[in-house]
Amino acid sequence: MSLLHSLKKGFFPPQCQLCQTPVDTPGLCQTCQSTLPLITHDEVNLLTRPDINRMFHLPHCDGLSACAWYQGFMSNWLKQVKYQNSRVATNIIRQIIAEHWQRQQFAEHIEIDACILVPVAKTRLILRGYNQVYQTWMPVLSQHGLPVLDAIGKHSARSQVMMGKQARKQNAMQAYFVKRSLANKRVLLIDDVVTSGATINRIAALCKAAGACQVWVYATCLTEI
Repeated sequence: MSLLHSLKKGFFPPQCQLCQTPVDTPGLCQTCQSTLPLITHDEVNLLTRPDINRMFHLPHCDGLSACAWYQGFMSNWLKQVKYQNSRVATNIIRQIIAEHWQRQQFAEHIEIDACILVPVAKTRLILRGYNQVYQTWMPVLSQHGLPVLDAIGKHSARSQVMMGKQARKQNAMQAYFVKRSLANKRVLLIDDVVTSGATINRIAALCKAAGACQVWVYATCLTEI
């Protein structure tokens, strides 16, 4: 730790972003984090839950994990990451992902050969300058030594924000394409928000067609519909 950083921390200690109590690292205190709409840590494969199966039709996915529901502060922070590249919101989401992964002991349940981050179209990436999924997830994946493959691409397409379930499915069918073989690989497919499941199910199908033997999805949030 540099002298300047030590002095800054001494004079301006980090505070919880919600209640302003002192914390060791920038982000949330444990009390505030416990009030978020988090998904319990012992539920590793959410596809075993009947209510989740009713919400999302994911026949090409072998498993589904998620940190939280897309509501309240979680929704606001993810929007700030996606549209404003907020450093504060990014740090909070990273903290939540890292703690959920660790407490769930995900790596002990699932064997992974490679990770694929849901891509954004090149034109949108150039205009925005970043992929919000990459921003929030890469520190966790790097910490666990998990390789990230550039195996799925995305054509320029309409935003899905205002689309219904059927329109999302049709849009996803046309938007994504596979870029390389995934023969015999166990893939972890990562997205920030799963709304209808159309996008991740389509990408999972592409991964299976490219030879993947398993596709497990891990989302930051699920939208309750």
